[in-house]
Amino acid sequence: MRLPLEWPSAAPMRDAGVIAFASGRASDRQKLRDTLRSLPHAAAGLTDTPQGAKCAYKDRFTLLQILHCLQSALRREEADRLQFQFTYDDDQTAWAPLSCLFESVSGRNVTEYILHRYFTTHFQPIVQSDGQIAGYECLLRPLPEQPPFRPAELFDKARKIGLHTFLDREARLVSIRVSGALLPAGVKRFINFLPSSLIHVDTCLQSTFEAVRESGTDPADVVFEVAETEPLDDPALPAIVERYRREGFRIAVDDVGAGYATIGLLDRLQPDYVKLDRSWICGCDRDPDKQRHIQQAMERTSRFRGNILAEGVEREQDWAFLKAAGVPLYQGYLFGKASPVPTIANLDY
Repeated sequence: MRLPLEWPSAAPMRDAGVIAFASGRASDRQKLRDTLRSLPHAAAGLTDTPQGAKCAYKDRFTLLQILHCLQSALRREEADRLQFQFTYDDDQTAWAPLSCLFESVSGRNVTEYILHRYFTTHFQPIVQSDGQIAGYECLLRPLPEQPPFRPAELFDKARKIGLHTFLDREARLVSIRVSGALLPAGVKRFINFLPSSLIHVDTCLQSTFEAVRESGTDPADVVFEVAETEPLDDPALPAIVERYRREGFRIAVDDVGAGYATIGLLDRLQPDYVKLDRSWICGCDRDPDKQRHIQQAMERTSRFRGNILAEGVEREQDWAFLKAAGVPLYQGYLFGKASPVPTIANLDY
């Protein structure tokens, strides 16, 4: 048996496993068992234990239902007294209070957002030097009929409890389906994925490929963005990128120049698109250091015939400099904010 995994930051929840519960109070154990028996999918894998109960699950939706139901049924003090532990093959997480899995955003459980997909996709335009729209970045946003929330907060809360890879996958599937319905062939759609989703390599790839096929989208129109909010040093990442390419998809590295996305990473992944972080873009028309960074990125990217995309373009002066420097693609409020319905017409610039 390996040493216990740290919880939760180093232990994203997995698609299949066993979640065990324990409490020193008999009334807590009984309420836990009664709650789990009320869920048909959970009851099928439920086993009582002297300390409480354990439940084997074979898919993420069963796990999400378990967590959502417990959060709805238990008072905070009961969840504080109950402990949980995950077992995955030969790995086990450390025991921790169940209440640390109960996070909410705008009054709704994080598990509920993911389980019922209480979010949609908005589209921010990506333009060429002549103002013609080349594609859109697909961004997670609240459903119009649901309470508003900040997407960054939802991802932060999901990461805190180990559900960020599940949220990432559901957001990606929604983006594929919505963009397939609203965007015509030939228009690129940039769709994010977290490197930590690689822990679910088989299920992640399979569900993604199936969603693209079902949407009728040409894989060549899909650009998967490797998000820079997590370390990008996973040794499996280059192989996964190549797997996507063999299926016909394109790859982008997001926010190069900030966080974990460095110039050195480009040689390893050789992405089709290199998105320069806004910190290099704002005021680049009058900042020699930023101009050197941009030129360095362009030179490095030209070695593998990648395309530079400048993010966060808000000033016409910056756009004028970037065009003169030879940057071919741009994204930012100068060209439009994310909106639920993409505009296909060319911009008048």
